[in-house]
Amino acid sequence: MQNDNSPSAAVETDAELVDRVRRGDVQAYGALVERYERAVLASVLAVTRDVHAAQDVVQDVFVACFRRFGSLRDGSRFGPWLLKAAGREAVHASRRTRRMRIDRSDASDVGAAEAEVLLDDERERLLQCVRSLPAHERVAVSLRYFEGRGVHEIASITGRPVGTITKQLSRAIQRLRDQLNTERTSWTTTTINTSPAR
Repeated sequence: MQNDNSPSAAVETDAELVDRVRRGDVQAYGALVERYERAVLASVLAVTRDVHAAQDVVQDVFVACFRRFGSLRDGSRFGPWLLKAAGREAVHASRRTRRMRIDRSDASDVGAAEAEVLLDDERERLLQCVRSLPAHERVAVSLRYFEGRGVHEIASITGRPVGTITKQLSRAIQRLRDQLNTERTSWTTTTINTSPAR
């Protein structure tokens, strides 16, 4: 009886799976999808802010990346290559969604829309701040706090050293704090200045 801890039972690296895909093994691509699906979803969700839209983007990304597999030169960089493609597609999808919402907007819906924004104001401001982060910091924050991934796992997914990921998270958190504090100060000042005189 074979021991599950034997070398033959070891998890294949991205480079090994990529090599199998290049040899025509579709199941190997399925293994890559399973490995990165949640990470890609977390990254895309940070941009789209809509679960259903994010799921559609994730499917499109994996199909598109399979078709463009020949452009991946280094199999060990599959994770960063995939996440970069996901980021681009998420931005495009978000723009398309915004255009559709504007086209469908109606004056009678303005009050309801404003009420919804006010109810979700804090969450919206935080997500806007996350979207404004540099791409590498946005991905790290999404994986760490939206997906719950550990620092070592994020390093493995993005292909960056653990120390780099730690610094990126630290810088990102400081940026978010600064941005939120600035927005709160700006909002308070605006409210005071626009309040009617009594």
